[in-house]
Amino acid sequence: MASAYVEEGNITSKLDFSVWVKAFKYIKKLWPIVIVLLVCMLYQAFYDSSYTPSSSAALISAFNENGGTLVGGNVPIWEVILKPKILGIEFALTFRDYLILSFSLMIIRSFAMFGLFFSMNYIEMKIMTELRKDAFKRIQELSFSYFDKTPSGWLIARLNNDAASISEVLSNSVLRVFQIAMSLVFTLITMFTQSWLLSLIVLATTPLIFVVVMIFEKLILKYSRIARNAYSYFVGWLAESINGNKTIKTMAIEETVKEECGEITNDIRKKRLKTQRISGMFWPAVDFLANLTTALIILVFPFLGIKSDTLTSAALLVLFIQFVSHIYNPIRQFAEIFSDLMATQASVEKLFMLINTVPTLVDKPEVIAKYGDLFHNKTENFEPLNGDIKFDHVSFSYNEGIEVIHDLNIHIDQGTSLAIVGETGSGKSTTVNLLCRFYEPSKGKILIDNVDYRDRSVGWLRSNIGYVQQAPFIFKGTIKDNIRYGRLNATDEEIVDVCKKLDIHNFILTLKNGYDTYLRDGGNELSQGQKQLISFARAIIRNPKILILDEATSSIDTETEHDIQGAINKMLVGRTSLIIAHRLSTIVDADRILVMKDGVVVEDGNHKTLMEKKGYYHKLYTNQFKELNIGEQLSQYKEQIEDKNIKI
Repeated sequence: MASAYVEEGNITSKLDFSVWVKAFKYIKKLWPIVIVLLVCMLYQAFYDSSYTPSSSAALISAFNENGGTLVGGNVPIWEVILKPKILGIEFALTFRDYLILSFSLMIIRSFAMFGLFFSMNYIEMKIMTELRKDAFKRIQELSFSYFDKTPSGWLIARLNNDAASISEVLSNSVLRVFQIAMSLVFTLITMFTQSWLLSLIVLATTPLIFVVVMIFEKLILKYSRIARNAYSYFVGWLAESINGNKTIKTMAIEETVKEECGEITNDIRKKRLKTQRISGMFWPAVDFLANLTTALIILVFPFLGIKSDTLTSAALLVLFIQFVSHIYNPIRQFAEIFSDLMATQASVEKLFMLINTVPTLVDKPEVIAKYGDLFHNKTENFEPLNGDIKFDHVSFSYNEGIEVIHDLNIHIDQGTSLAIVGETGSGKSTTVNLLCRFYEPSKGKILIDNVDYRDRSVGWLRSNIGYVQQAPFIFKGTIKDNIRYGRLNATDEEIVDVCKKLDIHNFILTLKNGYDTYLRDGGNELSQGQKQLISFARAIIRNPKILILDEATSSIDTETEHDIQGAINKMLVGRTSLIIAHRLSTIVDADRILVMKDGVVVEDGNHKTLMEKKGYYHKLYTNQFKELNIGEQLSQYKEQIEDKNIKI
């Protein structure tokens, strides 16, 4: 079976209220609507737990005192006197007044019910929205190192499932504690004002409830968390399987993955069933105690000799049988809420672990004061970026003790093009990731225009960088929208102009709706090369001072690459550009070429000098040259060797 990403080793055995303190703050922000909700709950608790049973008992008593009937009894029905005792205060009212009062209170209760459900739903939606916004905001603030070790499925589970579970528990469970508590208070007051002796009998079995809760508390918490962790692992596995769908098909391992899915889902089913079995034992135990209490009252009532001035014995018995449910239902609801809190505790821990994660890459306070943060850039304070770059004794480690860039010293003049080549793992992409400040050097510093880039904000730096990745990402939306993400205030005319310069204008016009063609599911309607061309336009529309092409033409066929290479070269003019290339034939015109190996620069020069040196670059170039067919070899030799007067 697939190795579980389940954190079962950290499962606690009891409810931790300190975990919930941060979640309760989301309720505090909504205090006006919470007050409305509590008022509605208070009224409903009074109506259901005090007025209704007291008036019902008074009605039964009046029925018996009027000869066993209300119609045609000793006095006219409208003149029958009812004497309900509500919260220790006895009232005397006619049957007519009773009907008017009850009808009025029922109307008010209907409005209170509407207010209650509307408020609870509003609070749930608001909390869920705020949790997701705060979690997503933190995700935007986190550095690349966090995503290197955190599966995307884990993050999706936090924002989707956990945010929904927490908001539901806070609105429907935590706030309902007030209503349940008020129901118990009103019930107890009403009980003891009617008969303290019967009240003690009702309460005699309630300590057993707490014993049952203590027995089941640890088991419910433990197994509900195990089940939720198993589900979180499944979400991560599912995201991985969907993203790797093409690899699964090319390796023809569909059956293997299908079996793995069966194992994981069966594991979830078993763990959830175990939780349900424990819960299934818990509720019958509570019901048994409630029924036992009812039987006890019926059994001992005839021997108590209870007399009442306001209620007949029959009315008193019926009243206290109702009180059993009014006592045990709130206790059962308390236990249910407690179970919900335990089951959701893991969600609270994980979601707030994400929200409270401290980003490892943050601007200094004085930098934020001047330039703003990621979400509030003070662009008016942004200095112009010219594009002079210097790596000053830069070293970098992804993991402590495992250095991948070693004492790197590079000076890139403003407006020049620098190509970085080397085998996989040589440190090419890491170098440009450091320049973009996706990571920061472990040692040394990076200077932009002779200023340490940590003395200016991340927003300032990245607003001046255009980055074209190897695997282009297309957002859901139109082609025009995708290009405009590079600069949100770009006009339609500017977008068309950039596309014309990149020679993709005609291709876009061949689509059904041209620039307004709507792209879905990562732009799967387009070829890989077409998506890459759109990402080119998105980078160039920014008019960046620094342009990074990270193997940007690797997904474009050689013919298309040759067609747009001239346009790309035009876009490099006047910018400081860093080009990472697998196909060395694409960077022969770069002003300068760095050859990296194992995190160190082993050669530095242009295409002509490096070829004539016959070193490591010459070896990489000739190995790729041998892979070409005869026609391509002849063409490339003429353009890149003979025409450049390279002596080899």
